[in-house]
Amino acid sequence: MSTLFIHGSADLYGSAKILLQIVKVCVREKKKALVVLPHQGSLVKELEDLGVEVFVINIGVLRRRYFTPWGIIGRVFLWIFSSYKIVKLIKKYNVSKIYISSLTVFIGPFLKWLTGRQLIIHLHEIVERPVILKFFLIKFLEKADQVLAVSAATKSFWMGQSKKIQIHLLYNGIPTENFSKSSNLSQSYFPFTLKITDNAVLIAMIGRIQPWKGQMYFLDILKFLYKDINAEKHNLYAVIIGDAYPGYEYHEEELKRAIEQYDLSDNVFYLGYRKDIPEVLASIDLLVLPSISLDPLPTVVLEAMAAAKPVLATFQGGAVEMIKDDITGVFIPVGDARIAAGILKNLIFDEEKMKVLGINGFNRVNEYFSLEAFEKNWLKLFLTF
Repeated sequence: MSTLFIHGSADLYGSAKILLQIVKVCVREKKKALVVLPHQGSLVKELEDLGVEVFVINIGVLRRRYFTPWGIIGRVFLWIFSSYKIVKLIKKYNVSKIYISSLTVFIGPFLKWLTGRQLIIHLHEIVERPVILKFFLIKFLEKADQVLAVSAATKSFWMGQSKKIQIHLLYNGIPTENFSKSSNLSQSYFPFTLKITDNAVLIAMIGRIQPWKGQMYFLDILKFLYKDINAEKHNLYAVIIGDAYPGYEYHEEELKRAIEQYDLSDNVFYLGYRKDIPEVLASIDLLVLPSISLDPLPTVVLEAMAAAKPVLATFQGGAVEMIKDDITGVFIPVGDARIAAGILKNLIFDEEKMKVLGINGFNRVNEYFSLEAFEKNWLKLFLTF
């Protein structure tokens, strides 16, 4: 018997990294795993290097841009076509469990209906809008045999939508040693063209480029901060790392234009997607998580804590469970860039506090969000399903 994992992208952002860890557990425990991804990407190679069979099938990933009459019609055709292919895989490889690790994969209940296999959904998302999409996602979750959620915020949100939805809480875990081993890098790790020197104060925002992740809010905060201080005098810089989903590249262009329009281009640099996140985190002084909507459990916060870096985050979603305010990080309000800039200013000029926050964060992530704990808890749940 084998398990079929289906994910909504082939990148190596948070949820994909967690899927990769889960598949590694399956390989280690000698449990047959197959993976379906919608396109080629970094995740494909990582999985194939484990000896796992990966099938690239356009599964009609459902994103907001497709939520139009013609968009839905197009998705339905893709759902039918891809389901036909996946059903053949399920029969050929004697699949007993279908494991959906993204709510953008909408074909789970249909596959369950066609094959009678058990359906497991691993929740990494909180979807508040559009309401009609949330309605269909609720019905989607009601069809699952088992549901896992990455945070109490995620669990509470979806269970509050329907009494039929029962959810197991499973916090993500990360390989903390990957981030602590590079902790002695300096700002000069970045290309010399950025003009960032070893004595600079370097702030980073890392995440997928999309409106709710808050890149524009981050720029608003920096605009107020740089108005209040002389950024050149204080040698203060910021980097924004991440790219957009295919088809949403215009978000990147909007971000680049905003950096120019805000007159921040001498101090704020957009670096796009990078694979060297451990080295990036080792070379910065502070991570900012400026999400403006509920962010279920942003993995980059755990990664920053593992690198002993303080985190400044909006008070929302899973960040509230990950960060202890004024102990491992500091919270800022959602939607008030002026206040947030003041909090950021106070923190970056308190070098001793930033060091203490980083150390406390390192201890916390190793105690509560270790990879060992995640793998143990996931396997325990999986074996009971």
